[in-house]
Amino acid sequence: MFKNYLILAWRNLKRNKSFSFLNILGLAVSMSVCLLIIMILMDQYSYDTYHSKKDRVYRVHTTRYQQNNGETASSALPLAEKLKSDYPNIEEAAALNSEIGGDIIYEEKFATGGGYFADGNLFKILDFSFKEGDPNTALTEPFSMVISSDMAEILFKDESALGKTVAFHDKDIRAMDIEEGNTETDFGYFTITGVLNPSPGKTHLPFKLLASLSTMKSLPEGSVMAAQGDWDNVWSNYTYVLLKEGKAKQDLQSNLDYISEEIYGDKYDNKHSFKAVALGEITPVGFIGNMTHVSVPKVVLVILSILCLIVMFSACLNYTNMSVARALTRVKEVGIRKVSGANKRQIFGQFITEAVVISLCSLFFAFLMLQVLENGVDGLTFNQYLKISLKQSLLGILIFIGFSILVGVVAGVLPATYVAKLNPVNLFNKLNGVRLFKSMGLRNVLLVVQFSISLIFIISVVLIQSQARHILNFDYGFNKENVVTVKLFNHENYPRFAQALNANPAVSSVGGSSLIPAGGWNFGTEVINPDYPLDSLETNYFDVNSGIVEVLDLELVAGKNLPLEGGDNLILINEFAVKSFNLGSSTEAVGKQLAVEDGAAFKNVQIAGVVKDFQFLSPDRPMQSLVLRNRNDALGFALVKVSGVNQAQTLASLEATWKEVNPDSKFSYKYLDQELLFIHQVLGDVFAVIGLISFLAIFVSCLGLLGMATYTAQTRVKEIGIRKTLGSSISQVIFLLSKGFLKLLGIAILLAVPAAYFINNLWLEFFASRVSIGVVPIGIGVGVILLISIGIIFSQAYRAAVINPIESLKNE
Repeated sequence: MFKNYLILAWRNLKRNKSFSFLNILGLAVSMSVCLLIIMILMDQYSYDTYHSKKDRVYRVHTTRYQQNNGETASSALPLAEKLKSDYPNIEEAAALNSEIGGDIIYEEKFATGGGYFADGNLFKILDFSFKEGDPNTALTEPFSMVISSDMAEILFKDESALGKTVAFHDKDIRAMDIEEGNTETDFGYFTITGVLNPSPGKTHLPFKLLASLSTMKSLPEGSVMAAQGDWDNVWSNYTYVLLKEGKAKQDLQSNLDYISEEIYGDKYDNKHSFKAVALGEITPVGFIGNMTHVSVPKVVLVILSILCLIVMFSACLNYTNMSVARALTRVKEVGIRKVSGANKRQIFGQFITEAVVISLCSLFFAFLMLQVLENGVDGLTFNQYLKISLKQSLLGILIFIGFSILVGVVAGVLPATYVAKLNPVNLFNKLNGVRLFKSMGLRNVLLVVQFSISLIFIISVVLIQSQARHILNFDYGFNKENVVTVKLFNHENYPRFAQALNANPAVSSVGGSSLIPAGGWNFGTEVINPDYPLDSLETNYFDVNSGIVEVLDLELVAGKNLPLEGGDNLILINEFAVKSFNLGSSTEAVGKQLAVEDGAAFKNVQIAGVVKDFQFLSPDRPMQSLVLRNRNDALGFALVKVSGVNQAQTLASLEATWKEVNPDSKFSYKYLDQELLFIHQVLGDVFAVIGLISFLAIFVSCLGLLGMATYTAQTRVKEIGIRKTLGSSISQVIFLLSKGFLKLLGIAILLAVPAAYFINNLWLEFFASRVSIGVVPIGIGVGVILLISIGIIFSQAYRAAVINPIESLKNE
């Protein structure tokens, strides 16, 4: 029987080529995106599955005291030791500190990477296998280091790495290779005590090196912030726990609650609570701080999944609509089968089989489209860090096939059910009166839903493109063209470099800064206005010297620039800070005193000048108060304004100058506009992905509309023939067939416009500088849906209207 169904399905597919093409195309386009999302989901849920004890492994996160918010993936350094020593339900606990990353130097070779200070218990909790060395002793002694096999290959090639002595220059590089530091500290010499094998799967804890935790005590003062007994620093440390067999997450959480109450309960500030997070819950996760890896946030996965389900729903609806239209031409076939003894279950099985066959054919073409989408995802900027693996596996292929069968069943169940319920007597005696939907209410609802979905997506695409253009053309309020940013690594490198550049004709000005403005990073501090001594105000700050004003073309609206020779007792502030600090007007603010937080105390400083507001934060954030401090020992970057002519020669001269005056540090540079463009590219990639999904939703909705118009024309073909015989013109017939659609389109517009306004307001709220949802984007959306819909409806109505009535009535 099943074989017979397959044969019939294949014959009908070939017999009705146009319907089959539209069905397969709609399903294939939608399915290709869904397959891509399925692969992304599989990739994100594949983290840490290879660890043999994964069901008993937990990481301790930190939240605000007795509140489940402000969550970070980090915790206090002493926590691991306390858990291991005080609580018998803990089998092992390991502490990590993230304040190591830089250059490992062996003879004349060096390798760069980030990692952690760690204790050897980590290898008892997580499965990191050793290519060389003993995991039980590798991180026991101070200045011991374990490196990845990639670093060992760079440094030692075919030699054994064990016992080799290497120099290490810390450059504040983090383990996931995103946060590149701009300072350099000599950590001394380390002994290589182990080489790790490559990870057998994706891990939330990527690193290239591990140094023994005991090394931290022997490093120069100020090299790292963490201390062995410091419970207040919960920002740079991580704690991993292995529970004993039979113990549950609740047991660990009870321990953590007791510790947080014991340590922080009596304090007035710096109070924290600890939270147990299972290894399998680490990826994917929500938006939390101090993550050890880059992954797609769970909310983004949910949004992508919902968008793709909407696209898939539209494609299934298209299939339903067109199958209904095509079924009208097969009522005699169904009637003969029923008269011959076929029951409802067999008729249902036949139509469901056809739907599944079409869905499987769509899967083949969807898989081909998937290859194009994969190349597109690989080229996205943010995938340089996400490193989403889109390799097909047997499990993935089985999931694809299962998904395709499910889509076929969902798409085919409605037409199969209605056809199976038809009375065979009606099929022959009252063929003209057959309607697969006796009540037109359901069809109208489905059509309004499709119109509404299409309109919402069209308006969203218009707004997405407008917002993308707005950000790409964003006015930062400072000059970013022809500015080269050079990492200093040591603040003492700046004066020599700046002085040497005075003789370079391609350089017009040089300035120093502790960070790149609008580069995504910012520092925070507290300020007290002596006129309001009880109010402590939070503000942003970074350090600059006098040259930055000229390099970035900052506008001084009052006062004067910082002194050329420097001085940490003078500052610049922006206009927003004048208002925030209650300083009166910009002119009145000049010369006033402020107390700025400086370590554990406050330092009195004087306002030298006020600069016009500029966007020192990323473009998605609102303007905030800013203090520009003037401490030369905090400078991390030299910003060099150069001529736009012959850039290659200019860069070569900058590098030559750097090597001449700072031979012990490498020349590391970027163009400021390119550095800021990277942030735009990431946002642009996100917009592009959502725009693609939206376009596909519109495309398949149009196919559905085509199916519904075809359905209407085919069910009323004899009525049209009679009307034309009685004298109706082609225009009257077109109006007759179209007016129902136009009414439904009007209802859809009334429903979709408020929904589109609400939905798009949700995501636009994330941008401080954003486009408005006005008449133009809504008008464009409505105009496009009207043009597309009217074009499809009128074309099908015209085709039905020009049919010779003799042809449509000759079989009566």
